[in-house]
Amino acid sequence: MEEDQPRDLTNPRYVGGLTDEHLYRVIAEGGQAIEGSRFMPPWGRTFSPSQIWDIVSYVRRLSRPAPSASAAAAGPSAGAMLARELGCTACHKIAGFDATPVGPNLSAEGSRVQRAWLIRFLKAPQTIRPAGYHPLSRSRMPDFRLSDDEAANLAEYLLTRRDGMAEGGAEAAPPANLTQQGLDLFRRYACRACHHRDGAGGRAGPDLSAVAQRLRPGWVRRFIQNPQAIDPLVPMPHLGVGEDAARAITHFLFGGALPQPEAPPDTQAAARGAALFSAFGCAGCHGGERHDAGGSFAPNLNGAGDKLKPEWVAGFLNRPSTIRPWLRARMPGFRLSEAEIRTLVGFIGERRDWAASPQAAPRRFQGTISEANVQAGRRLASKEFLSCSSCHMGEEQPEGSPDEWAPDLRISSLRLNPDWIVRWLENPQRLTPGTKMPSFFSNATSGPEDILDGDEERQMLALRDYIVSLGRASGGRSQSLGGPAR
Repeated sequence: MEEDQPRDLTNPRYVGGLTDEHLYRVIAEGGQAIEGSRFMPPWGRTFSPSQIWDIVSYVRRLSRPAPSASAAAAGPSAGAMLARELGCTACHKIAGFDATPVGPNLSAEGSRVQRAWLIRFLKAPQTIRPAGYHPLSRSRMPDFRLSDDEAANLAEYLLTRRDGMAEGGAEAAPPANLTQQGLDLFRRYACRACHHRDGAGGRAGPDLSAVAQRLRPGWVRRFIQNPQAIDPLVPMPHLGVGEDAARAITHFLFGGALPQPEAPPDTQAAARGAALFSAFGCAGCHGGERHDAGGSFAPNLNGAGDKLKPEWVAGFLNRPSTIRPWLRARMPGFRLSEAEIRTLVGFIGERRDWAASPQAAPRRFQGTISEANVQAGRRLASKEFLSCSSCHMGEEQPEGSPDEWAPDLRISSLRLNPDWIVRWLENPQRLTPGTKMPSFFSNATSGPEDILDGDEERQMLALRDYIVSLGRASGGRSQSLGGPAR
């Protein structure tokens, strides 16, 4: 039986017995060149000779002893790597991180996928590439919890994005044995080494079992012929498949029945979808065009470790909820594992405001709140003085549309570190430049004179205690405001 399992390239005994020239030939010409497994494809049409020599050098490194603990500690943390791979910087500002696209280019999505599948996928994303779009990464399509209308509109917009190639369609009279020819070619090119189909095969590439429901046949044929012409970053090797062979393989993948051309996109729905594409910051992860990524769509995470409680962050990552109703963007769900949540919680906890002066002892929260402070804070928050309920949900409902409300104060005791609340009250603009939150305590005489003798320090602490008390009184639960998480 032919060996279809890849060799262990971390085994020094195995790799040490191979010459660089042998490794180069296997990579460039495939396993069959050395009478090995045909499941090792040739990469000579995909990579240049210098790139193949680089791969040879990398393979040599894989079998070397692991670096020491001190050397590993000098590298990026697991949290930083996960934040990069998930594409957190596409929406959030994080010091020292650049916004890098982590998903496929969607500029020709309308030439690639079918309408019905795309709508289902946008509503309930599933893993397409088990190894990640960037191989061995943890990138994934998040769940934005779209409504039926939002998914349909976004799909119509993506379907307008074409590559200009002719669609093609079902052949008038395809050869009777074309499907069998495609199966034979599928086996000859060892496609199942990377692709799963009908319960068997590898996991490096997408599962091809449902390709007939997902992709357009014309795009599949062109992709089989030259993957890098479609996507220069795709890890599918260029095997030199001719047009007739690509057509036969496509016919086999589609079960011998190619779908009929679809109706053109609805222009009005596509316009609404384009607005959603921009509001959600989709280009930040998918690239292919100019985009305003890195903080335009979501809160700045610098200093989040001072602000947020780890247990709340863990719950939010597991099940995002609405925090800022005025943001059109929304925090998606990434289907994180418990280990990934712990890693991200640790990473976010490390985002500190190191330039801030240590909190003075009298300001530090001691774990208890006084009823006198709560009463004074309630007066300060009332419409007679600071009128917090004009924007925030607390003991009263805010004014205006819910889409414009500020964060709900009733979840502050679960969400915010009490010491951070005092810093925020003292100078909101320092912590979040451009925030709509007014500065009520900008100088020694700015606080109301008839509460706590006009002492701004005591007033800020009273407001802190009052805000913390709101969550405790309601059990830390806020009523649903409706809509997506921001």
